Amino acid sequence: MNFFVNVDLSNPSSGIEHSEIKRLRLFQKYHQPAKIVTTFYRNNWTAGPGKFGVDVQDVINIFDYLGENENDFYQKNTIIEYCQKNHYLQTRFLGKEKDELGYLVTTSDGRQALVRASADTKQVLSVAFAPLGSKTPNYGEAYDTRGFLSAKYYYDQKGHVKKQEVINTQGKTFCTQVFKDEKHVALYKLNFRGHKYNFQDLRNFQAFFFDHLNQDYGENNLFISDRYECNEALCRMQTAARKGVYIHNQFGSDPRGNPLTGGLNYNYSFALEHADLFDFLICPSRTEKSEINQRFHLGDKVRAIPGGFAQTEIPQVPLTHRDRYRIMMVARISSEKQLSQAIQILQLVRKTLPQAHLDIFGGITEIKEYDRIKGLIAVNNLRHAVKLCGVKSDLNAEYDRAALLLLTSISEGFPLTFLEAVSHGVPLVAYDCRYGPRDIIQDGSNGYLIQQDAPEEAAQKIIKIMSDSSLQENLCQGSYQTAVQFDAQHIWQLWQNII
Repeated sequence: MNFFVNVDLSNPSSGIEHSEIKRLRLFQKYHQPAKIVTTFYRNNWTAGPGKFGVDVQDVINIFDYLGENENDFYQKNTIIEYCQKNHYLQTRFLGKEKDELGYLVTTSDGRQALVRASADTKQVLSVAFAPLGSKTPNYGEAYDTRGFLSAKYYYDQKGHVKKQEVINTQGKTFCTQVFKDEKHVALYKLNFRGHKYNFQDLRNFQAFFFDHLNQDYGENNLFISDRYECNEALCRMQTAARKGVYIHNQFGSDPRGNPLTGGLNYNYSFALEHADLFDFLICPSRTEKSEINQRFHLGDKVRAIPGGFAQTEIPQVPLTHRDRYRIMMVARISSEKQLSQAIQILQLVRKTLPQAHLDIFGGITEIKEYDRIKGLIAVNNLRHAVKLCGVKSDLNAEYDRAALLLLTSISEGFPLTFLEAVSHGVPLVAYDCRYGPRDIIQDGSNGYLIQQDAPEEAAQKIIKIMSDSSLQENLCQGSYQTAVQFDAQHIWQLWQNII
């Protein structure tokens, strides 16, 4: 079995999770068994995979596994069922906040409770209890979205958690976490398959899980960590397994600094400084592989394999069916994406081509940056020319309408959007950041590589593309040809010396 290890699947804006799922799809395409493994407790973890179009059966969660939960368990647990079952009185509906509904409930012994339920499914998610007249909780419950009580929380007088009990679908407590302070657990007490275990360290607790998972599948399985929180636990495994870390982003800490001499990205410092504990390290870019080896001299232990793959079976779209003046971006609204420079580029282009417009697809990860970008759009009178389109699960039709894809990031790993864009014949215009653009852009063939932080140069290239339909058509064909070089078969070949 091939295990791709993560903490959680809940953030559809994260490129790391999308990359991991592309890998899952690739392995499934070539009939290699693979599962995603998650290591955090979430009472709604089963709702996460669906956001990415992943079947829950393709995911193993640590607490579902250790609790030996029933895979197909479900029971209705709305506010009505919850109050009836516990003989509580619903006293007030508190309204809706984001994607949750709030209710005030009074218990039969005179306590008050705040109940939160999903606005979508109406299933109860959490309950916080407090003495009548007090706002400080002394006890809490978490309900799995499948309808069962999955955790109990016990609080001290200041409202800080001192103990958490995790409960399975049979209603039995199988894991108790005793807290040292608000953020740190002092002891994990586990009852698993008829035996009791104590762990004083989260990594040992996770390693125990990995070992048993490995044994269940015959040992010598492949484990690839996609999140730094899981790296050290893999190294503490006692059973025979092949272990690796995927370095999704720039390994240096300063995107403008020299990664050969500067600090390390904290996400990957452990793996790079303890590379002897892993069988291999994988990064998506050949350039990054070269620079890792220049600094750490790891040789063939470092592999360069893009996080996704291009699709060559998508029907080609002629230029006449595209919006020749539509600039497309797929980027989180985050400072490292430098969307302000994209807006500056559009302004420069519109001085020559006022028809040009920019559509940005991606979630919001920095509220301040979102407010700043909205302000720039407003102050420059670009509301009609720039659209913040948010997260969209299916971008196929958007790529088919695009004239080009723009990237202004200060750093990347290997943008998945590049592989998606060339699959649809969309030319690329991107800053030459670390890493990714120079691995795929063939200057003048499928787009243009722009010097970092050079909006004037980017604008000139975009004007050149949009002003010449023959050039634009040639670049589209160049992108379609690039897709062949990065298709599933080519990427799968890169995995052969690992699996």
